[in-house]
Amino acid sequence: MTTPVPTARRKNDRSEIPVSFLPEGNPTACRAYLCAVIGLIPGVGLLLGPLAIILGIFGRRDALRDEHQRGLGHAYVSRLLGGVELACNAAGMMLIAIAQGWL
Repeated sequence: MTTPVPTARRKNDRSEIPVSFLPEGNPTACRAYLCAVIGLIPGVGLLLGPLAIILGIFGRRDALRDEHQRGLGHAYVSRLLGGVELACNAAGMMLIAIAQGWL
């Protein structure tokens, strides 16, 4: 009886790497995504929205330099979500200020 011969692996085979929701090879994109998700809390988006946009830009740059482009999707989502958070929170604060008679 013969033993089975292992097949050759493809280049860049990542089949045995555990899958994670956050990008493992791109810490900047990971931080940007976390800022965008935490910024969904009302009021916090005014502070974390711009930070998510800035970190998302740097995370995209790092992802494009990487061979596997790890974190590219997270960088795009954080830039988009950070902009939406900033706009919505700014509009909400403006409406609160108008309702209170401050403006």
